[in-house]
Amino acid sequence: MTELFAALQDPAYRHVLSNHLPVTGLFVAWLVLLVGVVSRQRPTVVLGLALVGVMAGSAVVVMPAGEDAYPTVYEALDGASKERLDAHADLAAKWGLTLYLAAGLAVLALAAAVTNRRFAGAASWAALISALGSLVAAVWIADAGGKIRHPEFRNAHAGAGAGEDAVGGPVAMRRLSAEQYRRAIADAFGDDVEVVGRFEPEARRDGLLAVGSAQMTITPSGLEQYEAMATSIAGQLVAPARRDRLPCRPLSADGADAACTEEFVRSAGARLFRRELTTDEIRSRVEAASAAAASAGDFYVGLELAATTLLAAPEFLFRIERVEPDPARADRLRLSPDTVASRLSYLVWNAAPDDELREAADRGGLLGPDELARQVDRLLASPRAEDGVRAFFADVLRFDEIDMMSKDIGRYPIYSSRVALDAREQSLKVIVDHLVTRNEDYRDLFTTRRSFVTRRLGPLYGVPVRAADGWEEIEFPEGHVRAGLLTHASLNMLHAHPGRSSPTLRGQFLRESILCQTVPPAPADVEFALFNDDQNPEHKTARDRLEVHSSAGSCRSCHQLTDPIGLGLEHFDGIGKFRTTENGAPIDASGDLDGDTFRNASELGRAFRNHPRLAPCLVENLYRYAVGREIAETERGLTRRLVEDFRAAGYRVPALLRAIALSEAFRTAPLSSAVEPVVEEDARSTRAMGRMKRSEDDDA
Repeated sequence: MTELFAALQDPAYRHVLSNHLPVTGLFVAWLVLLVGVVSRQRPTVVLGLALVGVMAGSAVVVMPAGEDAYPTVYEALDGASKERLDAHADLAAKWGLTLYLAAGLAVLALAAAVTNRRFAGAASWAALISALGSLVAAVWIADAGGKIRHPEFRNAHAGAGAGEDAVGGPVAMRRLSAEQYRRAIADAFGDDVEVVGRFEPEARRDGLLAVGSAQMTITPSGLEQYEAMATSIAGQLVAPARRDRLPCRPLSADGADAACTEEFVRSAGARLFRRELTTDEIRSRVEAASAAAASAGDFYVGLELAATTLLAAPEFLFRIERVEPDPARADRLRLSPDTVASRLSYLVWNAAPDDELREAADRGGLLGPDELARQVDRLLASPRAEDGVRAFFADVLRFDEIDMMSKDIGRYPIYSSRVALDAREQSLKVIVDHLVTRNEDYRDLFTTRRSFVTRRLGPLYGVPVRAADGWEEIEFPEGHVRAGLLTHASLNMLHAHPGRSSPTLRGQFLRESILCQTVPPAPADVEFALFNDDQNPEHKTARDRLEVHSSAGSCRSCHQLTDPIGLGLEHFDGIGKFRTTENGAPIDASGDLDGDTFRNASELGRAFRNHPRLAPCLVENLYRYAVGREIAETERGLTRRLVEDFRAAGYRVPALLRAIALSEAFRTAPLSSAVEPVVEEDARSTRAMGRMKRSEDDDA
């Protein structure tokens, strides 16, 4: 009884239960009425009409229950299920009205049957047909809802307890990004080691590069690039000027020294692989290095080979997650301690674990809640936590695309690649200052007037900058057009065309990346000629052109999602510079965000700050970023609890990071998770040694 009462408190579960009343009850009522009409039994007809009126009239309760349930269920679903939910809601809104019609006709027929038998027969048949139509519509609506097939409809009432004990999703093998690769080299060998080469391009999946990294492989040409970088780095490590930094000195530089080589492989390998190397991994490298050193008569030739095989190994290029049985829980696997350390460090620092975290993993400390909490707090208290927050928001805001962005210099003469890079850095500095340094409410990031500018950004923002070099902290006055993240030049120049602004691109970005909502792709046959004609004498502003463009039925549904909020940023041109007119016509930047009206960009930021999807979207994005995949069904209860914890913590991002890192799902995996992959290290070492030998023969 307690569980049933708890279930009824949840609007989603309550709506599912209440659906049985109009559907099942109406079917029974329709059968009673059918028997009465066919047999012409007046008492049965009266009973059937009364039942139809009551059952169909119950839509007065069911329809509002569905509206109450919609936000709760929508937040818990993934992209495909969200689309199915929208289809279900649209059908309910349109065809649910037939229930009211059936109820009305039943009442009229019942009145006729009591007061005017002359019209009772015809009225009863009309009510019978109307009820049948309502039944067909109800089945259609229910079928659309059933296609969602998501456990939230069954388990949404489970509460925080299910979230606290949630099992994580499958483990992954995530390729290092270029930034993570460079950071790993610097952490292992020093900032002065030069990394030269071309990295394979990254791919964004489900809105995040972090999710795409788990689906990326290395092409043959990419492998050659990684091996070339490995050879270059290894050559620098054994260069005469750096040899005093190696962990040991050989007994003789003219031949092999297995003990010194092993010490290097063990030390460097642990940093690069983010775990202690196995005996076989060490032995194969020491043997290959000793053979190369003996053949060349040079210890450092062998050591260079050993370093090359470490740097070209999959265990370095990929973050390979491993699982092991959990002796305390037979229904799940737990991540190995080194995997927990790696997940934690890349989440908080966007870098490999440091020596202290690896030592805690090696002694099994991360398997206990106390040591894990201590390490999480230590990482969060470090200045390096800024790097983790920067990396996450750079991914969510798609700042990697700024490197490939181009603008029409004829239209925007103050634009340059350096201005674009400064604009990106400005946004990241504001984010880090607000969320990490000041530890303030995430929602206020969309209304804050604090910012940073350089001399290059001064003309773009229209503010004087005293500092000739570096960054200058400023605060825009109350009521200024620049208030909040949405008014930053970085976002507005990135989500625009080379020669003009784009309300649609900006609106789509905000819906998808900031609110985690789905915007359907444009139909293949859409005609963009009118909107692209920004010199049109009749339609001078983007609002005018979009009103005509989006009047087509195939375009209207998408543009209704994107344009009202994208037009709120129209005071910023294609590079984010403020303007009041377009082609001489005044710009109207008013609109509404899901019912919250605004007059300009700063008020749009306020509407975003108060939007119910803002905080849940950040939680979903950060959790997906942490685990490198979409949220598993077993983790839905956890994400709901994380949203509640985030709210209770005053929407502080460090607190959210801590909650994710300490969650059970962050450290566990289902029993179906893949086992540790097999890597042919000996073959890779042999191939690297063969290339080294050929190089020596060529030099000779």
